[in-house]
Amino acid sequence: MDGSAGGVVEWYERKTEGILSKYGPGPRVHFHTGMIDPDAEPEPTLEGLRGQLVQSQERLLREASTFWCAYGSLGGLVLDVGCGLGGSAIFLAQEHGATVHALTNVPGHVRYIEGFAAEAGVGDRVRVILGDACNIPGTSTYGASGAVESSCYLDRDAWFRNLAGRLRHGGHVFIADTFTDLDEFRKPFDRYWLTRIGSMEEYIDAAAVSGFELEAKLDVTSMTSRFWEFSSLYSSSLLRDQHLSGDESRRLGRSIRWQRRLMDMWGSGKLTCVLLSFRLE
Repeated sequence: MDGSAGGVVEWYERKTEGILSKYGPGPRVHFHTGMIDPDAEPEPTLEGLRGQLVQSQERLLREASTFWCAYGSLGGLVLDVGCGLGGSAIFLAQEHGATVHALTNVPGHVRYIEGFAAEAGVGDRVRVILGDACNIPGTSTYGASGAVESSCYLDRDAWFRNLAGRLRHGGHVFIADTFTDLDEFRKPFDRYWLTRIGSMEEYIDAAAVSGFELEAKLDVTSMTSRFWEFSSLYSSSLLRDQHLSGDESRRLGRSIRWQRRLMDMWGSGKLTCVLLSFRLE
C-alpha cells in the first residue's frame, strides 16, 4: 500500500469494518488517540477494554474543546477536516451546537457518517463533503476548522494556503496530532499509517506563510501514552479469545507489535501528541 491519496483512501476503505468493530457501534465513532489516566486499571474483558478506549477518545475531544475555548469558537459553521466516520463532527454538533461540514476523501465513509449523524439526531447540522482537504470544495466561509489526527496526511503548505481563503478573518484552525522531527521515527510511522508526519516547527512555518499565527499549544503526550497500552491489550485479547483465520492472526500480530512500538515512542518522547490553535490574522 502506498502513501498517495489513492493509497490512503484504499487503506481506510479496507479498515472501516475493523474500526467499527473496535470503536463502534456509534453513533460517535472515533479513530484517534485517547486520554487515559496514569493510574487507570485495564478492564479484564474485551468489551470492557473497548469501552475504555472509546471513553478515552471522547475525553480527548472534551479536553481539546476546553483548551480551544470551543464554546466561543466552535459553535458556528465549522469544517471538520479528515472527519473519519464522523465522530468529531457529531460531537461538535451535539455538544456545541455547531453546524459542521464533515470533509472526507473516502467515498465508502459517506453513508456511515450520514447514518450516524441521523441516528444522533443531528442529521440537519452535519453535512458530509467528499473532497480534497487541500482543495476544499464549495463556497462556504468557516469560522473555524478542526483536524483531529488528519493533518498528518496533508501537504501543510497547500492546506494552510487553502484554509486561508476559506476561513473568516480571525477564524481558527484547531489541530490535534502527532509530531516528530526525527527521521528514525518519522519514516516507520509514515510507512505504517501512510502519513507524512511533521514537526511542530514545520506546521508553524507553513501556517505563518499563509497568514496564521500560533495562539496556543498544549503537549498531551503524557496524557495519551497509555492509550497504546490499552489498545495493545485489546488486540491481544482479541487474538487470544477469537477464532481468527491465519491471515487475520498475522495481521493482528503485526498490529500488536506496532502498537507496542508506539507505546515506546510515546513514552520516550520521540513522538509527541500536541493540541495546536492557529488564528488567521
